[in-house]
Amino acid sequence: MSGQTYPPAAHHLRAACVHPEGHLASRVSRTTLQVYLDDGLAYRNDADGYVLPADIAQADTGGQPYIITGAGRRAILTDSQRAAIDSADDSGALGPRTAWPTVDALVRLRLVEYRDTGGAVQPNDGDDGRTGPKHRPWLTRAGIEAVRAARPES
Repeated sequence: MSGQTYPPAAHHLRAACVHPEGHLASRVSRTTLQVYLDDGLAYRNDADGYVLPADIAQADTGGQPYIITGAGRRAILTDSQRAAIDSADDSGALGPRTAWPTVDALVRLRLVEYRDTGGAVQPNDGDDGRTGPKHRPWLTRAGIEAVRAARPES
């Protein structure tokens, strides 16, 4: 048994997950980066905005950043986090029984956000310690991409 974990250097994917545009840091090793590219966990566009094939993405000198994919976001989640995003209803709302530590971790990864009854994004669940949460967790666009990564394309 090799003892290696998948994906390699997951901290780079976590950092990309919280980056506003999903960019990977420039300090990822070429070997690890190639695993990300080959496995569809990250991609890179050429100067015209087209996704480069994994086998030539590192050779391109266009200077475009590497970007985490929905599959890359999904690869760093725990089983309970994956279950939580996969259980979201068609509108993207997570179920009321999702444990708050799981939701909190997903919020930090920018896969979930809190919304009030009017749909406005809120900084937290609005729990004042007496009445319970006032805002519900919803999938962000990145969270939806992570859910879609689990579904085969049709």
